[in-house]
Amino acid sequence: MPFVRNSWYVGAWCHELGSQPLARRILDVPVVFFRRSDGSPAALVDRCPHRLLPLSRGTVVGDVLQCGYHGMCFDGSGECTRVPAQSRIPSNARVQSFPVIEHWGMVWVWMGDPALADPARLFRGLPWGEPGWTLNLGPYTHVKANYRLLVENLLDPVHVTYVHQSTLGTAAMADIPIETTQDGDTILVTRWTRNSPAAPILQRFGRWPGNVDRWQYYWWHAPAINVVDFGAHDVGSGESEAARQAGIRMYSNHFLTPETETTTHYFWCQLRNFAPDDETVSREITEQFVMAFDEDKAILEAVQQASAEPLMTRPVQLGIDAGAVRLHRTLDRLIEAESSDQGSPELARNRPGAAH
Repeated sequence: MPFVRNSWYVGAWCHELGSQPLARRILDVPVVFFRRSDGSPAALVDRCPHRLLPLSRGTVVGDVLQCGYHGMCFDGSGECTRVPAQSRIPSNARVQSFPVIEHWGMVWVWMGDPALADPARLFRGLPWGEPGWTLNLGPYTHVKANYRLLVENLLDPVHVTYVHQSTLGTAAMADIPIETTQDGDTILVTRWTRNSPAAPILQRFGRWPGNVDRWQYYWWHAPAINVVDFGAHDVGSGESEAARQAGIRMYSNHFLTPETETTTHYFWCQLRNFAPDDETVSREITEQFVMAFDEDKAILEAVQQASAEPLMTRPVQLGIDAGAVRLHRTLDRLIEAESSDQGSPELARNRPGAAH
């Protein structure tokens, strides 16, 4: 399955990248991340051009990554800087490098045309670091399912009632209609559940004596970033930005990076407008979402496994699938637009299955 390559993807949390190289397969390409002596990150194809040992099995020495087999050294641009036991460095002794940048506590990598890797294209549509908002980080999560399944799930308010009964869902939400809209490559699925009990995770911090109005705004930003703006406030408070900000509100943020056709790197966190800088609350929220996302993970991995088996029944489209239909059309269009440029010849040579 092809991927959108001309985009920034999260390769790691910044705290994951320390003194040792870090291996990650991204868009089905083996990548190694490492930090240079000044702390700046670099990313290379995870193969030494000599005997193809993964460079992630090597050692960071100052500004270079030293292969663990014969000691060849490569800088952050992929150029070979040293070949032990000889003074001449072969002209083809280099590896593919990728543009990489740190943003919002994450290491982002650009897997497409390096000339298009503009930092201005990094996702910024959140109140990250703004006054009144507190952040909690989830752990790196690996999901044995195609990233499109995760994106579908994160555009689907209806599943919350049935999959997350102990954390995010309530029975009152089951039959509430949803609205789907699209603006360019961004899709929004919206649902308001009025005059009903708060979901457990919201009631835990809002402690309302009675019913509430609850909102869910599910945003998808192509190709693989989902943001869920959700919360609750007193019945009849209205739908305005000011009304939502006056309630208990969270942005649940999901950065999905395809690993292969059937696996996904999953980076997530929450921004909240209550209990500022309270580490105990941050820990409790993370624990609640670990529980909820483990529930999603079990469902999605089961769907992925079932989809790989002989087809037992033809999938049925429902009205609630409008967001999923739109996202697949959008992804297919973006991938088709890139189809004339499959990346550099060197990158193609280093993709799995390519001849060397």
